[in-house]
Amino acid sequence: SLLHLFTALVTMSTGARGKSASQGLDDEVLVPLLARLTTLKNILASAGGTSNSESRALLEKIQQEMAQLKSIVGRIDDTEKEIRYSFDPVERHINDALRDVAEVNWIHPKLRAVEAEMKAIRVKMHEAYNIASDCQQEREDGRAPSPQASASSLTVEGTKIWKSPQMRHIRLVVGWLEERLRGCLLCLVAFPGEGATGIKKRTLVHWWIGEGFVESPEEGNIRFKELVDKGFITPLPKVHCHEIHRCKLLPWLRDLLRDIAKSNFFLDVDLNMSRRAFLSSRKTMSPIKFSPKVRTIFNISQKYVQLGEGWFAGKELRTLQLGQWRESTPSDQIADPNQSHVEVSGTERFEELDKCCKLRYVSFRGISRIETLPRSIRKLRELVVLHLRACHDLEKLRQGITKLDRLEYLDLSECHLLIGMPKGIGRLTRLEVLKGFVIANFNCKDPCRLDELTKLSRLKKLSITISKMAAPAADEFKKLGELKALKSLAIVWGVQSSAVGQESPSPFTIAKMEFALPPGLEKLDLRGFPQPNFERWVRPKHVKKLYIRGGKLSTLGDDEDWEVEVLHLRFLKDLHYDLDRLGRSFRKLTSYFLLIHECPNFRT
Repeated sequence: SLLHLFTALVTMSTGARGKSASQGLDDEVLVPLLARLTTLKNILASAGGTSNSESRALLEKIQQEMAQLKSIVGRIDDTEKEIRYSFDPVERHINDALRDVAEVNWIHPKLRAVEAEMKAIRVKMHEAYNIASDCQQEREDGRAPSPQASASSLTVEGTKIWKSPQMRHIRLVVGWLEERLRGCLLCLVAFPGEGATGIKKRTLVHWWIGEGFVESPEEGNIRFKELVDKGFITPLPKVHCHEIHRCKLLPWLRDLLRDIAKSNFFLDVDLNMSRRAFLSSRKTMSPIKFSPKVRTIFNISQKYVQLGEGWFAGKELRTLQLGQWRESTPSDQIADPNQSHVEVSGTERFEELDKCCKLRYVSFRGISRIETLPRSIRKLRELVVLHLRACHDLEKLRQGITKLDRLEYLDLSECHLLIGMPKGIGRLTRLEVLKGFVIANFNCKDPCRLDELTKLSRLKKLSITISKMAAPAADEFKKLGELKALKSLAIVWGVQSSAVGQESPSPFTIAKMEFALPPGLEKLDLRGFPQPNFERWVRPKHVKKLYIRGGKLSTLGDDEDWEVEVLHLRFLKDLHYDLDRLGRSFRKLTSYFLLIHECPNFRT
């Protein structure tokens, strides 16, 4: 209910605790006390007699009072300890009453003492939170208000919900947040209401890195979880997945935070004055000028962007998100190709990026007309995140990209015209995520090979594209076994067949390729796997998460020592397998983490 959300929000403190203070007070103090009061009620009921009627009435009143306190105690924040300790004498008096139940007359004075302590607690709550009006209403009608009544009392006709006392309290809570965490939260108001789709966590974390609110993806994930735990953002779970990758803001909370962001000049509708500029479809199509102090340029929904004079003159620019921040599925791209792409004119102005030496996050994702990276890219020595995904016109990466020695995240996936990677990628020793590494074809001169990646001691996530024209070195794929830090590996195969006697589209055949998997690999994603089984390949039996999409796979074998806990099988028309064999082989797999889609020969 809305009331539950309000009480959850106002319980937030500025510390990063796994369990909220109010939840601890509720679970550890109030619930046990209510249980003990119920025991006393049963004792008095069984004793009977008119002499106990006054005690029963008093006990019922205390139960009501305790329940009412329980409904509002979630608002406790910095003074939680003081109020928490105020329940100690209440607990002591109730325990004394229970200590000698044979003497029923002993119960009444203890209940009087409990009543007095409860009044003192109310006074403390009134002084700390100014919530006496709630308690007064409850005392007058003799019962706790319903959630519907409480929720309706938060609004006055013609007045927005965030002007209520409860919303003013939430404003204070936002103000109490540590400055960088507050910045992380206010970034969310730039996004439109996304309904069920939500906002990708990775998009938020990368923006936070650009702004300097967090220093690493790990810290970003911690901040994200903190905002979820505090109730500010709503996670959107995904079926067959135990991790949270998307979130949303509730509409009323988004309106409130937007109001706070504007009043604190975190964002402004005036692009010429704002330090954070957001491009939307409502903006004019003519070139826009930004303040020299702009820190962020973020394309929210503009499909056509015209780069103007002085766009990159500001030396304070940290975040440049010109591409598409939404992630479209392949079916979405087929249905509406324009939805996932952005057209930018005036791309020659990218050469002026060398003036923006503080840039930490750049995204050209889905932008057309970018055939090569500008030479100026080598000057962005502070760059941490570079998104080039789905730049379908991108044909070549300049050598300058190997100068970005602070780069931690590089996404080149879905850049289908790339014929190879520039030699020297191994110099990017801070790289943790590399998506879309292209195995060079025979037209690429002096390409980067997989053995260079063995120098990347921090590399945790890697995806590789093997095109139809790929020309790998003889033992190139065996080098994968030397990537000791790698946890996630994806391989996209472009070769359609390796059958004997059938012409191969490149100078090598799949059957002769030697592979090795990293020793600590946890997730393996294979797309277009060209073999009928794993016997001629590397058996990924120690992998925890296995995703196979498309290709020639016909069987998973009958071994019973697979350690897979998550298994997704998609578009495998040649897979002849059944649920019984699957259960025998994958003993650690549960039905929740099993996904079988468009596998017509899989028998259930």
